Amino acid sequence: MTLRKRLIALSMAAACAATAFAGAAFTDQSSIKVDGKVIDTLTEKNVIKGFEDGSFKPDTPVTRAQMAKMMFVLRTGSDDASYYAKDMTDTFADTAGTWSNGYVKYCQAYGIVSGKSSTVFAPNASVTTAEAAKMLLVYSGHDVQKDGLTGAQWKENALKLADKDGLLVSVNTKPDDALPRQYAAQMIYNAISK
Repeated sequence: MTLRKRLIALSMAAACAATAFAGAAFTDQSSIKVDGKVIDTLTEKNVIKGFEDGSFKPDTPVTRAQMAKMMFVLRTGSDDASYYAKDMTDTFADTAGTWSNGYVKYCQAYGIVSGKSSTVFAPNASVTTAEAAKMLLVYSGHDVQKDGLTGAQWKENALKLADKDGLLVSVNTKPDDALPRQYAAQMIYNAISK
């Protein structure tokens, strides 16, 4: 076989292998209800990952800290928030010194996240569908003040805008429900696909 034919054969073999492994094949793939392209797109972009045991855990709720990290990766294309962990003032006592500190600081600085109070972020609490909608609306360019995404009516305003913007398409949760990983992925996919 000539060198040219060998190179062509190798290229074709590599293409076939890439196709065979396209998309993340998780051990719990059959439990994922959202379209496979949703998970594939976000895992390729490093926004959401599977677990070391090979599972995706589609129904496991996303924490507020995990959602802050996803928002950081969406905005920056990186998952390294060490600069923000060091060089920005700690606002929330419960994130200081934690793995999520830089992500939360960055997202707070850009109005993407809010605390439960002025000193408490509640990083390990589950993010609700309404909270995730607010984060994604700010990511998408909505103004926190102008669009009423702060104050007493933030939730109602966020849900109306999220519905209008198509963020809730194929998301089977209620506004105050803990947001499962697969529906967090769906909401993010909806935001980046519009």
